[in-house]
Amino acid sequence: KPSEYIQAILELSSLVVRRQLRPLLHPWWLYRLSADGRRFARACATVRAFTADVVQRRRRQLARLGHQAWLDGHRGRSMDFIDLLLLAKDEDGHTLSDEDIAAEADTFMFEGHDTTASGLAWLFYNLAGHPEHQERCRREVQELLAGRDSGDIEWEELSRLPFTTMCIKESLRLHPPVTAVSRRCTQDVPLRDGRVIPKGVICLMSIYGTHHNPELWPEPEVVPPREVSLSPWW
Repeated sequence: KPSEYIQAILELSSLVVRRQLRPLLHPWWLYRLSADGRRFARACATVRAFTADVVQRRRRQLARLGHQAWLDGHRGRSMDFIDLLLLAKDEDGHTLSDEDIAAEADTFMFEGHDTTASGLAWLFYNLAGHPEHQERCRREVQELLAGRDSGDIEWEELSRLPFTTMCIKESLRLHPPVTAVSRRCTQDVPLRDGRVIPKGVICLMSIYGTHHNPELWPEPEVVPPREVSLSPWW
C-alpha cells in the first residue's frame, strides 16, 4: 500500500546521495537554505513523527498490560524489533527512552531493507558465476530439507549449512552492501608509520578497500575455488 513513511525514507535516501555529489551543499547552513535541504527537513519530520507514534502506542500498551502479560501475549510467536527494545534494560534496570528506541528503529528501517536486497542480489550474481558452488549450496539445502513437508528452515538449523554460509560471507566480502563507515575518534589513534590521528577527528573507513586489501586477503579479487576457505571470516 502507498505509505507516506516509506515514501519519505526513499526520498531521504535519494537526497543523501545527491548531497554527497554536490560539495557546495555539504555545509549544513547552506544545505538548509536549499530546496533539497527543505525537502530533507520535511521528510525527516515525517519519519520521526511516524516512528514516535508507533513507539508511544506500544509503550502505552505495555504499561496497560504489564511486562508479564505482554510476554504471555507473545508466547508462541516472535516479538518484533520495537517489542524487544521496549523490554530491554541495562545492568542498572533502566529502560531505553522513546527517543533511543525511535533512533534504533529508524536505523533498521534505513539500513535493513536496501542492504539486505543488495547483499542477496550480489550473492545470486556470484553464485551464478560459479555454478559449481551454486550446485553445492543447493545440495546442502536439499539434504537439510529431505523428508519434510515444509520448506522452512529454522534459525537454529543455519549452522547445518556451513558451505552456504561461506558463500554468503565471501559474497559480502567481495561486494559489501555498506562500502564505508565514519567514526569520530574518542582518543588519539597511533598508526604503524608513526603518525597519529588526533582525538575528535572523523575518520572515513573503507570497508570495500579493507575487503580487497592484498595485505589481508590473498588474491582478493579471486573467489576461492572448491572449499572457499581462504577468507579469515571463517
